[in-house]
Amino acid sequence: GSDEFLILTDGCDTDAAASLARRITERITAENTADTVWSITLSCGISAYPKLSTNAMALIQDAMQSVSYSKRQGKGIQTVYHSGIKTPPENVSIHAAYDRVAPTVYALAAAIDAKDNFTFIHSMNVSKYAVILGKALGASQNSIEILRYAALLHDIGKISIPEHILKKRTHLTPEEYDIMKTHVENSTKMIRHLPDMDYVIPAVLGHHERYDGSGYPKGLSGENIPYLARILTVADCFDAMTARRVYKQALSVSYAVSELQKNKGTQFDPVMADKFVELIHKGLITV
Repeated sequence: GSDEFLILTDGCDTDAAASLARRITERITAENTADTVWSITLSCGISAYPKLSTNAMALIQDAMQSVSYSKRQGKGIQTVYHSGIKTPPENVSIHAAYDRVAPTVYALAAAIDAKDNFTFIHSMNVSKYAVILGKALGASQNSIEILRYAALLHDIGKISIPEHILKKRTHLTPEEYDIMKTHVENSTKMIRHLPDMDYVIPAVLGHHERYDGSGYPKGLSGENIPYLARILTVADCFDAMTARRVYKQALSVSYAVSELQKNKGTQFDPVMADKFVELIHKGLITV
């Protein structure tokens, strides 16, 4: 991203990497003066292969998790990856963090709604379905709250998509589809400007990944796709099928169920797709 940088060094000495990160942080901090309009700070995340991460993809993901953890601890922090930082600690008040940015979130959603008046309702529905599925899968309370807010924010990047593409009544051309796909990374860029909301980014960034690896933007597959992103994908696609859009009528719940079952293992995590269908049959998820 525009405010993210990756440094790869030879070897797996995490102490040396942490020392390098501290020196870089100190040099950048020293550049801040009384004349600096906006003080620059740096949060660092560190991992190592094969000492901590099992492969190249895990190395990047673990470093990103460490960066998010550093940001939650304050400014100018360096964190070496460990298993306990995969999710926010249970004593972190995600509700409090969200309350601080809720007006901004709804202002962004309203701005998108002015361009595409289905997006806000869609995000609310996806939030509802994702929370129900997360609870049924036994997710922690913090994970449930992350799902709630990730769903509300997952499409805010559509504000950057031209209106003629958002509201097109026929199939998108390959060029238009490439533009539409940029909404995912644009969403994460916008979320980074919301204080204390970094923890929703893995779910938002991964909600168009497919279980077989043919999705976007990273082409992740299986359990390499963040757990909460896999939940969000099922909820997002179910609402996309059963809600009316400018370019299509709403599809029936029975059709949506058949699509979830047909595409489990390719588009969807099979466990999550099966659980979602079970919740529909039990009447716990309704349209």
